Amino acid sequence: MPAVRVHHDRPEQRRLPVALQAAGFAKGDIAVFFVVDSVTAFALALTASRPAPLRHARPLLVAALLVGAGGLLLVGGRSLPLVCMGGALSMAAAVTMPLILRQIQTASRTAALSDAVLAAGTRWIAVAGYLAGVAGFGASASLTPLWPDWTPVHAAVPLLLAAAAVAAVGSRSDAAATRTAPARSGPEAPVTPTPGLLLVVGVTPIVLLKAADSVRLIYLPLFVVASGRDERLISVLFLATAAVELLVLPLLGRLGERRSAPLLLGAAAVIGVLSFTVSAAFSSVGSLLTSQLLYAPFTAALQALGPLLLGRLLTGGLPAGAGLFAALMQLGSLIGILAPLAVPGYSPGLFWVAAAFCTVAAAVLLHVRSTPSLLPRPAGGTDDASAPASL
Repeated sequence: MPAVRVHHDRPEQRRLPVALQAAGFAKGDIAVFFVVDSVTAFALALTASRPAPLRHARPLLVAALLVGAGGLLLVGGRSLPLVCMGGALSMAAAVTMPLILRQIQTASRTAALSDAVLAAGTRWIAVAGYLAGVAGFGASASLTPLWPDWTPVHAAVPLLLAAAAVAAVGSRSDAAATRTAPARSGPEAPVTPTPGLLLVVGVTPIVLLKAADSVRLIYLPLFVVASGRDERLISVLFLATAAVELLVLPLLGRLGERRSAPLLLGAAAVIGVLSFTVSAAFSSVGSLLTSQLLYAPFTAALQALGPLLLGRLLTGGLPAGAGLFAALMQLGSLIGILAPLAVPGYSPGLFWVAAAFCTVAAAVLLHVRSTPSLLPRPAGGTDDASAPASL
């Protein structure tokens, strides 16, 4: 089995799926890698969203970041099992959002923020971090001519260690503040247990939308390479989407305070259908760029409003919703990774699969858009992480 190297003659442009392909892994091997990651992250995310972990969010966050750093060190190994193990361990850091949200939500400085604004703001920070990470990866990849054995993704290891150190220091300062400040109320009213059918209705479109997102994340880079285009186009497409997403997220946060999350997500799913249709029906560089600019509000709504919608269905509120959302992301990823295997090669037909996922999700979301328990609620209630989530 060839070594997995996430560098080449233009290392800063290569995405992980393309790096695995260039290292000699077949389409099925690449799918196995992402399936292992998804299953691991699914289990970890469900665990992190439970009441007990949320009560101990700070130390668990530090531990997860350290484990994730160790996992990244294994990426670049010489066999698929080793690479899969590294990816699985790195998922510990990738599904920390419930723990992070719980820390932010319980800080006195965020007491006045609604869950919609908090979720959108957290996603904004994540996208800004992604853009900084792309720049950092490019700088790291520039070391490969001087150090051929250097794996550029390992530059993320010191970043995760630094994040763990910041979380540990923050834990001590927060503990000191807790002794002198009164306990704060959560940003929204307590959530009553959700009927099982309604929870299924809320879960299903999230899974389908993430399945569509995974088709784009995994197969768009492979499609670009297979079509003979310059691999630098991959970074251009992803960066264009991220830049527009930064502009969209503040608006989504404000809209989320006044409009139901299913309505906004349903509208975003319709835009997703349009985006994937453009990718599937046209083959020019301009059409690909147009599709990714359309994709920005779709992914922004999914990542910002998905946790908000689920949080309104769970008694743990937004942090529990973020945990379930992270778990559903992995389930959706499995579907999005495996379904396109039925399409030979990396043809544009891959994107019709994603468009179908978005179509079904939009129909479900717009059907339940006026469900009372999914509508925005006034701030000022309590948010007790010790309450049992209705899972």
